[in-house]
Amino acid sequence: MSEFSRIALQDWLTLCAIVLGPLTAVMVAHYLQTRDRRRERRMAIFRTLMGTRRAQLSLERVAALNLVEVEFSRNAQVIIELNKLLLLYNDKARWRSADSEILEGLIREVEDQNAQLTSEMGKVLGYAHEQIKLLRGGYRPEAFNIAEDQQSQIREFALDLKDGKRALPIEVVDVRHAENILRSARESQEILEHAARKETKDDQING
Repeated sequence: MSEFSRIALQDWLTLCAIVLGPLTAVMVAHYLQTRDRRRERRMAIFRTLMGTRRAQLSLERVAALNLVEVEFSRNAQVIIELNKLLLLYNDKARWRSADSEILEGLIREVEDQNAQLTSEMGKVLGYAHEQIKLLRGGYRPEAFNIAEDQQSQIREFALDLKDGKRALPIEVVDVRHAENILRSARESQEILEHAARKETKDDQING
């Protein structure tokens, strides 16, 4: 190889390094940013599912479950566990069953499958939680359960009203004799107060 050819080759290599170096750096940076954003989205879904695992009907949980198939599409085992969970959620016959044992069994299956799904997602994200801890962990105030039960009862009552299965209870009050009603109420209250005072006095004497 001549001196001229060697210099030309060196120039080409230098030029390639000058051009490809920044381009490679940009491509690597873009890859890392894309990977980080994907992980952040996955972590957001994972945290939501963990945070709502005692609130199965919350809107946040439903939205997060719908995003699992998008953000974990390359993780076959996660998708398999998700589909198993969705089959349980969509089992209308068992959810509408009047048999409490069937409902309780279905709820236990849902809890188990939620734990399995979250466990597989945790593995993808680098966590190593024990499945039993995912299943039994979490906190949910009893007041939330009471509120959900009350809302369910209200919805059920409204649907029964619409379908004609129940009648709206109505009490008729004769407003023409409102004074008599108030007088009777005051007399009843006075009788109760007198009895309470007498009981207290008798207790003091006997004491």
